[in-house]
Amino acid sequence: MDPNGEYLFRIRTVKAAPIRTLSEALKEILTEANIEIDQNGLKIMAMDGTHTVLVHLRLHADRFDEFKCAQKYILGINMINLFKLVKTMSNNDSLVMFMEKRDTTKMGIVILNGEKQMETTFHLNLIELDINPIEIPPVQFSAIITMPSLDFQKIIRDMSTLGETVEITSASNQLILKCRGDFAEQETVFSVGQGMAVSKPSAEIVQGNFLLKHLVLFTKCTSLCSDISVYLKNDYPIIIEYSVAGLGEIKLALAPAPSKQGHGKS
Repeated sequence: MDPNGEYLFRIRTVKAAPIRTLSEALKEILTEANIEIDQNGLKIMAMDGTHTVLVHLRLHADRFDEFKCAQKYILGINMINLFKLVKTMSNNDSLVMFMEKRDTTKMGIVILNGEKQMETTFHLNLIELDINPIEIPPVQFSAIITMPSLDFQKIIRDMSTLGETVEITSASNQLILKCRGDFAEQETVFSVGQGMAVSKPSAEIVQGNFLLKHLVLFTKCTSLCSDISVYLKNDYPIIIEYSVAGLGEIKLALAPAPSKQGHGKS
């Protein structure tokens, strides 16, 4: 794996800025998580503390500039502490993650800046997490919609100032978002041909109510890609999928809001 055989795994990418963005989004949703690393790539499958949000991240080994890992390792990470280390990374930086054979209680992080000839190394303490593996059965979604990530971010942020929940409806070739608050109501309709595409149109009306505070956190991933995929099914969590700058994908699932939440602010 390496000339001196000192690493259990070593990963390198020039896409340091997207990894910073991803870390910032994840630490808002997950305080702690197990990161699974094997020869195929890097994976996180975890639920938030409220058991309302599911995070499924997969970064593929062959899309990194270097990915050397002979077997599977599970790393318990405090996501807030991880972000504290990588938040200074810029667009010109490269990122290296590694684990040394001599100390498996830490994950090494190296931030490289070729222009400044500067190299910064951190050793992040790993934590023991007693988390049961999550298995998700295959699901046939009623509607799959592709739309600009910036449009979705704007609508969700705007609506979060009006109310607590958003009603999301897919009908024919339209995606309709409605929010009702104490002082105003908002309805925004996206139609095919306005930057939106329906890859799996449904004859049935698919509808659900979701808490905006969680969707606002999802939109912290906006800068990772230009378009998102929205997966909808009646009486089922909504899934928002972002591409992670070509390295892989992150799917964020949000359970429907309890009916007692209504539409308005309390």
